[in-house]
Amino acid sequence: MKKKLALFLTGIFAATLLIGCGNSTESNDSNESNEESAGSGVTLTLYGNADDLAKPYMTKIIDLYEAESGNKIDVQGLDTNNAETIALTKFTTGDIPDLYIHFGNSNLLNFNCEENFYDFTEAEWVSDINETVLPQTKVNGKIYGLPFWEASISGCFYNTKIFEDQGLSVPTTQEEFDAICDKLVEVGIQPIYLAASDAWPILYQYAFDPIFSGDDGTKLIEQLNSNTITYSDIPQIKDMLNWFKKAAERGWFGESYMTDTWDYTSEVLGEGKAAMMFCWDTWFDTDFDNDSYTYKKDDFGLMPVFMGTIDDGTFEGPNVNLMMVNKNGENVETALEFIKFMADPYNYNKAFEGIATTPVFKQQTTNTPSIQYNKAKDLIDKLGNASVAQPQIIGFSQTEGGKAIQELMSGNITVDECLKRLDEDRIATLESFKK
Repeated sequence: MKKKLALFLTGIFAATLLIGCGNSTESNDSNESNEESAGSGVTLTLYGNADDLAKPYMTKIIDLYEAESGNKIDVQGLDTNNAETIALTKFTTGDIPDLYIHFGNSNLLNFNCEENFYDFTEAEWVSDINETVLPQTKVNGKIYGLPFWEASISGCFYNTKIFEDQGLSVPTTQEEFDAICDKLVEVGIQPIYLAASDAWPILYQYAFDPIFSGDDGTKLIEQLNSNTITYSDIPQIKDMLNWFKKAAERGWFGESYMTDTWDYTSEVLGEGKAAMMFCWDTWFDTDFDNDSYTYKKDDFGLMPVFMGTIDDGTFEGPNVNLMMVNKNGENVETALEFIKFMADPYNYNKAFEGIATTPVFKQQTTNTPSIQYNKAKDLIDKLGNASVAQPQIIGFSQTEGGKAIQELMSGNITVDECLKRLDEDRIATLESFKK
């Protein structure tokens, strides 16, 4: 899947406190409103990003449900570029659908989950969710939606042929990775392609995940979100910034990284213009034109990301969309039946058959993992961390944080000034919740 790195839209936070409970109507009142006439089933409304709702596994699970149940899913795709803002406006005015799909991230706080969405924390299917996915489903510790999405494992792509030609092995420590980068520069090969011009491809969230994993990491997130500590109080974040500064100074991103864009990623990797890139494993299946370049997708492996925060590297688990139920709607029971249908292994395996994805569910078997995932699975199992920073730290922004790191790598600000910028952007968003 082409991973969607959610941007924290600070402009919509002011509307947060305006979102109240949806119109509460007993589900068995009458067959008016969304209920169809007797014998013709129930129509459930579904809002979501139009592109997300058009995914083949989404359309397939809906078709399967409609054929088996006799009910209808009225899919209302929202404009891709403004879906979240449109949805927030609808929720604010009480226009809340039976079903809503949204990425599992801290933007969900805008939608007043406790008041508006059904709590699935105790649902049977929760135990079927893979551990790398589970944190994506939680808002304030509760599960408000079924993860139903493409999944990917993020790491560092490397050109296996370039590595073989240069006598390089997959590094096992930060020191070894840095040494590889230096050696590649010495022989005239750009080590890493970093589309820094677009800011978000800096992907510093990968370096954050190990910091915020486990019970200790959860406590750090709680402290950040309660504004009792700052990024400045976490030494590993400064270590990460020092690594980016060093990498830029030593030429590990090449000479033009500040003007490099994501649009040229396929060409750069395919023509061997750089040996490595930080990315998600299904990218070769979804974005790479395999027949156009010298190097094919089989020529690339996936190794851990080394960004200065953890010595043995890390892989990041997926970011996923959640299917949520309006708990105050007229068709709650029918909507819950739809979720149960989606969570049935038989049904989701039919929907994801042949889809290039790592498994979201423990019993998911019909998907097609990437070549890179299959080859690195043992290492991924050992070093993988769930994506926790981006979805759970209020105010985390891939783009705004990337812009601050741009300034650092350009020499316009110091490490301490960059750290302050990261904190200021995060705290400004956090403070908006109190207004």
